Amino acid sequence: MDTTKKNYKPLIGSLYTNFIFQGMAAIILSQNLNALMDSWQATVQQVTLVISGIGLGRVLILYFAGYFSDKFGRKKTVQLGIISYLIFFIGILISQNYLQGLFFALFAGFSNAFLDTSTYPTLMEAYPNEKDNSSLSVLNKAFISLGQFILPLLTRFMLDNGIYYGLVFIGCALGLFLNLLYISRLGFPQRIETDLSEAAIISENGHDTAEKKPLFKVEGIALLVFSFTCVSTFNIFILWVPSFAESLNLMNHSNSLVLVSAYSIGSFASVFLTSLIVKRGVAPTLLIVWCTVISLVLLIGMTLFPSVPMFLAASIGIGVFAAGGIWQLGLAVLLELFSKGKGRITSYYSIATSVSVMVIPYITGQLEKINVSMIFGLNIVLTAIGVVAAVIIRYRYKKVTSEWEANTEEIVALKEVAE
Repeated sequence: MDTTKKNYKPLIGSLYTNFIFQGMAAIILSQNLNALMDSWQATVQQVTLVISGIGLGRVLILYFAGYFSDKFGRKKTVQLGIISYLIFFIGILISQNYLQGLFFALFAGFSNAFLDTSTYPTLMEAYPNEKDNSSLSVLNKAFISLGQFILPLLTRFMLDNGIYYGLVFIGCALGLFLNLLYISRLGFPQRIETDLSEAAIISENGHDTAEKKPLFKVEGIALLVFSFTCVSTFNIFILWVPSFAESLNLMNHSNSLVLVSAYSIGSFASVFLTSLIVKRGVAPTLLIVWCTVISLVLLIGMTLFPSVPMFLAASIGIGVFAAGGIWQLGLAVLLELFSKGKGRITSYYSIATSVSVMVIPYITGQLEKINVSMIFGLNIVLTAIGVVAAVIIRYRYKKVTSEWEANTEEIVALKEVAE
């Protein structure tokens, strides 16, 4: 069945809408840190523990989410993801203490898992062309960035005008509920049935030479490492750059929030640029390498030469190069190399992200007690590891895909000879 002949634009639009709220959910706790501390009578470390609960929820459910997506369909999985976010937004609002908040934060992690393991495979099944699905996967990040751009503006407006912070949570829940009703009426592309056994997914190269097949233990592991470091780079940045600027007496609290807005603008704009570049035929793996290297340079620059212009440049730059869609490109590469059981393969990639979302807020919260600059030292180290992983991915991808192309040309030549 040629799925590209069907009109999936309403479906894709609805799926992208979910990512607006996913972007908001990722930062809504940190944006309302003081309000939640007052409401729960909690410390900074206790609220950051609640934030870590999002990552824990993803870790707990991701494997099942990937299995569920492949077994029972993308539509049911998307619906579960939206319902989980509804529970998160309302649950946080009615929580009486940080432990209850931690419980409901798990549902944000559940939602991330269900949406990740259903949305990305849906895009690839709706638009099988490599350039199309890579650019569409990157566009997911645009809507995440849009949510992360809107929420700080709403939060600041409500703080300045003394409006109840919980209205944002209620608004998110209402928007998701309406999208749930809409997406339940839409059709999804037909899934391609594959062998979903663990051995088939991880050991796709079992009957061929290592040169002809991708190796999960090499480029697969490198992509999982990249998933962890990429998310860590921009999550650490967006969570702590205002505090870092304040600790160096570069900005006051109100002005430091501008850095988050600058980051979001860079991230949003970069997504469309990244999508355009991929559409023009630039290899996603090459883009991953360059973006990761530039992110590392920016982090080192702002740490060694701190100034307001440098922090603004780094904020925009990290948004452009670290959070502009290279995580999604990495996932697209992984699904291209290991195409069996897309839902479960997506879950492996997302587990690495989940571990980052789970442990990084806690670790950085502890480092904050010592010195905020140590947090950015950690970020530099993690990003450097990401550069190494990106180089490995680039090398192996070129090697594997060039041999695929050579084999295809050989088959075509043999057919011509036979004719």
